[in-house]
Amino acid sequence: MLKETGRIIEITEVNGEKSVIVECISKSACKSCSSNDNCGVGIVAKGASDKSHKISMPYKEGMEVNNQIELLVDNKDIVQSSLVVYIIPLILFVATCITTNLLTDNEPLIIISSLFALLLGSVIAKLLSTILYPANSLNKMISTK
Repeated sequence: MLKETGRIIEITEVNGEKSVIVECISKSACKSCSSNDNCGVGIVAKGASDKSHKISMPYKEGMEVNNQIELLVDNKDIVQSSLVVYIIPLILFVATCITTNLLTDNEPLIIISSLFALLLGSVIAKLLSTILYPANSLNKMISTK
């Protein structure tokens, strides 16, 4: 289970449906490592500021602006969405690369067709993810505690 703490920064109502904007601050793990003074990545992480991410999610009773909430995402949902986002474009890329290589020895054509297949796979993954995880399914995927 992935846990993230966020702060409600806004409550909006569109077409009679309330939603909240939650701001989460992601911090680099390198800032807490004991070797961060001797590590190049740790030194860079000290100079970088923490990133703010905003997510819109359905309103649940009792939510108020400036309240801290904990977002919980099930491991199953993380794995499924990762498979859609990474595996589909990768499979299309490799399959096109192999198929084009079997059909021709023209290396630029192999590269261009493989990159096109990667782009096509990304578009398919985007469409599939909007079908599998519509915006209103966040209520089932992410729970507040």
